[in-house]
Order: sequence, then C-alpha cells, then structure tokens
Amino acid sequence: MTPRFFPYSALALIVCGTVLGAPSDDRGRIIPVVASTTTYGDLIDPGLNRDSCSSTLWANDVLWVCRDTQQAFANGSIGTHLVANTVSLSGLPSAPSNPIQLVLSSPQGYGPIFYAFEADECPQEGCGDGVCGPGICGDGTRWVNAYGFMAKQRLLGLSVVNATGYSLYHVTSQRPGVIPSAKMHINAFWSATQIGYGSAASVVRNGFAYLYGATPDRKLAVARAALTGLLSSLEDHKIYEYYVNGTWARTPPVNTDPTIVLPNTSAVQGTMYWSPKWQSYVWIGGDGFPNANFLISTAPKPEGPWSAPQQFYSGVVGNGTLAAYSAVAHPDLTDGTGNYIFITWTKTHFDVDGIFNVYEQPLVRVDWQ
Repeated sequence: MTPRFFPYSALALIVCGTVLGAPSDDRGRIIPVVASTTTYGDLIDPGLNRDSCSSTLWANDVLWVCRDTQQAFANGSIGTHLVANTVSLSGLPSAPSNPIQLVLSSPQGYGPIFYAFEADECPQEGCGDGVCGPGICGDGTRWVNAYGFMAKQRLLGLSVVNATGYSLYHVTSQRPGVIPSAKMHINAFWSATQIGYGSAASVVRNGFAYLYGATPDRKLAVARAALTGLLSSLEDHKIYEYYVNGTWARTPPVNTDPTIVLPNTSAVQGTMYWSPKWQSYVWIGGDGFPNANFLISTAPKPEGPWSAPQQFYSGVVGNGTLAAYSAVAHPDLTDGTGNYIFITWTKTHFDVDGIFNVYEQPLVRVDWQ
C-alpha cells in the first residue's frame, strides 16, 4: 500500500479514518452485505494497557492514536499512573488466510502524552489520589484530549463539567518510522456555540476535506474546506463552507440551528470513508454503550442523503466496569478498494488485583459481498 498523503504532516490529524477515491456518481442506495469475517485476536502493545485506538496511514506505517494508557505488568496487574493519550506505530495486517495478531510498537516508551495540555487547562502534575499522569488534573477531573480537532471538554468521571470549544492540532514527523509530534496550532478554532467540525469524522476527496461534527442532539453536521496544499489551508476560516438548510454557505451556523442536522446520522464514535466498490461515502459506528454492535450507513454525497443505519456485526463484550464501547473502523488498514474493512472495539475485564480495567481491542476483518 502506498501513502495516501504526502509525508509527513497533517493539521489536526484529520487523516485518521480518511481515504481518497475516484469521482462519485448518484447511483441508487447501497445495501451492504457481509460475505465473511476474520478474527485477528486483540491488538498487542507489549507492556501497555491502552484504550480506544484509531488509526491512519502515516508514510509507510500505520499510526495509532489511543486514549487512556497505563503500564501492564507481566503478573497481570495494571499500573496506577495514567496518560490521557498516546501513539504507536504498526505495519499492516496479514492476509485473512493467515490472520496474525497485529503488534503495535511504542519506541518512545511509556509516558509521553501526544496531545498535550493547553495553557488554560490544568497542570500536568500533582494529583492527590495517586492515580494520575499527563492529562489528569489534581482535583480528579480531566480534559478530553485524544484526537484531531478536539473538544475542550473537562470531565468528572464521564460527566462533562464544562466545554469551551474545539482546538486545532498540528501533527508532524521528519522521516518514516519515527513517532510524530503534535502541538496545539489554534486554540478554540471552533467556539463553544459552533459545531466542532472535524471532531466527529472526516473524509478527503475531490479536493475537499469534509469535516463532521456533533450537534447537541448527537446527530452530525458537515462543513467542507477546499485544499490548496498539504492540508495547510485548514487553519484559514475563510475557505470553509457549511451545509445549512440544504445548501453550502459561507457563514458558520450556531450549533443549535435545526437545518444543519443530517438525517439518519449519529455522532456515536463513527468513522467516515469513501468506498470505490460502492461509489459511496460510508459511515461505520456503534449504537452506544455498553455493547459492540456495528452499524453502517452510505450516501452518494458527503451531505447525504444517508441511508438508515443497519447492523452488520456484533462483537463480544467484556465483564469489566465498561463492558464494550468505541466501535471504530480502520479504512487505512485496507488496500483502498472498498472490498473489505477492519474494525475494532474496546472491551474490558478486571486485572488480577480486581482494581483496574484491562482494555482489550479485538481486530476483525469484514469482507463484503
């Protein structure tokens, strides 16, 4: 597989779950049918306990961005120190005739946070309960700080304490095979009263980056940006258009505008990509916690009309605190034909001490008829 972007820079890492393709047409609605599934076991990242990983092709490697990360010890126990987000590299999965567990490599070792704190967020050190690390605040709260266009949401447990907008990060690396670096590029690129375009899903095609964000009722809205270089133009608000009331407009809407909602969409941890096989845009995601049900929806255009999501796979759940969640598709693990897709989800079980959740992320290949 060859890289789908010029190496090695991306604003906001929107390349996660993003593919390029040929021109589309407005053919009839697609009804995906599963031909077969192949199980590859759990993702392996030696010595690390990692939650909810997404992937993108990065030069000749696969770059994985994961949520909470802890040390995993040989005796089955989990370390108390936690890092809010980390990255790894891997190769591509083996052929389905010989499914081998995929090993993720973390040459930087345990500890470095990938998307670091912003200046107006809490310090990276000092928490009183001993369960802390980069990304965790001393008062027990934490900031959601894991992927590309990122919501500035502070959490207490799983409850949102406050939300102050969406920031744009810049991810770069100098050569293949090296873990890239990330820095905050524009603070609060989208305000708290706007849609966080790009924070839910994205797809790049025909000279545009189509960026999806969640509406207050957990549906999707979409904006597009004309690309004039290596995604560098994404920092300029003037190039954006917003799908409002059935047309593309230059003025950004407020997030409560009912005319921006795309029917039949969901903001529950989905992935967007283009399928040459179906000549359609594809959304794959979950139907909510706590299960591993995978749904699929297709559309001839980025704005729709999107088909009603249908379930095509149900994964095994765990017996930990959080049974299963984070249904993720991985188009950049494929050959780009659209004939198959890889999916993962997160399931948990308790460690040997019965204290911490151990994260497991099964990798499954789904081939389509």
